[in-house]
Amino acid sequence: MAKLIFLGTAASIPSKDRDNTSFLFLHRKEMFLIDCPGAIHQKLLKAGINFKDIKNIVITHQHPDHFYGIIGLIHAQGYLSKKLAIFSNQTTILLLKELIRKVGLNRYPFPRLTFHDVFKRKFFYSSSSLKLVTVRNKHIRNSFGVKFIFDGKTLLYSSDTALSKTILKEAKEAQYLIHDCTASSSYFKEYPQLYKMHTDAKTLASILKNIPLKKIIPIHFLLLKKGELRKIKKELTPLGKKIYFPSDFSILTLS
Repeated sequence: MAKLIFLGTAASIPSKDRDNTSFLFLHRKEMFLIDCPGAIHQKLLKAGINFKDIKNIVITHQHPDHFYGIIGLIHAQGYLSKKLAIFSNQTTILLLKELIRKVGLNRYPFPRLTFHDVFKRKFFYSSSSLKLVTVRNKHIRNSFGVKFIFDGKTLLYSSDTALSKTILKEAKEAQYLIHDCTASSSYFKEYPQLYKMHTDAKTLASILKNIPLKKIIPIHFLLLKKGELRKIKKELTPLGKKIYFPSDFSILTLS
């Protein structure tokens, strides 16, 4: 059995009730923080997780809303944590190394950091009960989603992405899917530049309605206009009971 704790569900611009997208994946004694926006250590505490226990972080790409909280987390872990593994693409790794060095977090008393290029091997993390695989998406150069393989099941996280044939192909083999659902189709028509990097709710419902997923979890909501959340939910209704609509700090068990 695995569990998801959603620490944030918004796009790059948060709303009053939703912060930038981030979540925890927990399976037995293994725990991964997926993306690391601001005040992440406080969010972890609110979710009942001690931030000093975070040992593995995946940063899916180098846009600020996906990594800017990592400096604060490393700083807070000083004297409290011995090591921290960071998994990402090479561009993000180089950026983080430079930031960490400039603010003096690359030495004692802060955790010993190891960096892992997710494109270097088939499974960028592998244990007897859990494997993590990089899945290329359609957002920016070397951005990626993550496939979690556990207990004979698969969870696919698209991260930020436009409609992607690769993600769609992988979704057909998964039981659970967390997918970019940035806004309604009407919002995308008003701001068509979004089509190049994100997915609208109507398109998401259309491409997934015939895929036998157990749960579909939309995420990364851009709620700048009144009634936008209602529009998103309405456009997702064709997916029926398969939809799980997360709020910040909601918990979903993958049984």
